[in-house]
Amino acid sequence: MAVEDVARAKSGIPLTVIGVAAVPLLFLLSGIAIRYAAFASISPDPNLAAYVRAFCKWDCSWYVGISEQGYESFPIPGHSNVGRWGFFPLYPMLVAAVRTILPFSTIAIATAASLACGYLSCLVAWPLMDRNMRAYVLYCAFLLSGPFSFYFATFLTEPLFVLLTSCLFLALKRSNHLAAGLSCALLSATRVVGVLAVFAIVIRMFEEHRAKGGSFIGFPRWLLGRPDLIIAILISPAGLFAYMLYLYVTVGDGFAFIHVQRAFGRVAGNPLLFLWEGLSYHPGAGWQPTAPQWSALTAIIGLALAAVLAARRQFGAALFCAMALILPLTSNLASIVRYVVGLAPLTMLTAVLLSISKATSVAALIVFLITCYFMTVAWLGGYLALV
Repeated sequence: MAVEDVARAKSGIPLTVIGVAAVPLLFLLSGIAIRYAAFASISPDPNLAAYVRAFCKWDCSWYVGISEQGYESFPIPGHSNVGRWGFFPLYPMLVAAVRTILPFSTIAIATAASLACGYLSCLVAWPLMDRNMRAYVLYCAFLLSGPFSFYFATFLTEPLFVLLTSCLFLALKRSNHLAAGLSCALLSATRVVGVLAVFAIVIRMFEEHRAKGGSFIGFPRWLLGRPDLIIAILISPAGLFAYMLYLYVTVGDGFAFIHVQRAFGRVAGNPLLFLWEGLSYHPGAGWQPTAPQWSALTAIIGLALAAVLAARRQFGAALFCAMALILPLTSNLASIVRYVVGLAPLTMLTAVLLSISKATSVAALIVFLITCYFMTVAWLGGYLALV
């Protein structure tokens, strides 16, 4: 869709199309090179297969297990109290489907798929960023060669989640509500917070209603008179409901993805308390912030960026991002850095803000590329804030 938008431009069609496609490809390749250099610097076996396997850490192993073996029944053989039900099925299913066609390992296919999702996410972001080339370059660099690009180079749900989120907001921008509803349905089968995007869809519908002179009170009646909009809303949680039905039939608990969180140490609590505990977790020695402090600071930055989205009148994106951060914060700070990085509206906004001038753009680009190396080393070393 991004390339289609460019092709409709009045001038400079070939050069612009090539640029939009080439920029993310350049950063895709540079990201692979930088991450490999980081891997080779600490690995005694710097071959390509070991390189791909080394990035599969933390939740990645759970997704590999789901893709290869599916979900456990209940009770789990061996009486383990930890099941795979907390990890949603769409991405493992897609990787498993490709594995039936191509003779490669699960992690190799998933790595290639994640890189492809990252590349496609950049293309979809082009019209969402109003064809701002400077911001587009920064966004592509951040996603594919930036400090957290390793999330988009292994078997995690962030690559697919970012792609589907971008497709959803592009569909809303074009007032294609059914496409937005379908994207939301797929999001809800990728991660539980994906279903929250339905609020962004409803807000966009309300904004269109108001733009046509409609009143606040008249919105429900107007909505009921548009079957296409009702269908878009109703199909939005379809992925989540399908997974709940599967769990009910196979496990006997449609909410097993919630109940199993206790086995991972996630217990419901006050998000503000978790943030305060993270910020208060001071290092025992030295000055370097602890992993909980980094996590808490990242969560605060993410919520602040959501507030900036609201100030820029992007209310649907702001609400979706805020809710997608607050919901996991009701348990603890685990994985919050990954959750912030995986919210496309926030990273796009960051790229736009950093592209305010040529000087800030160049400085940000240099920082992205340099920190890619060191953050990759931290990821390979198992640094807890990056889990």
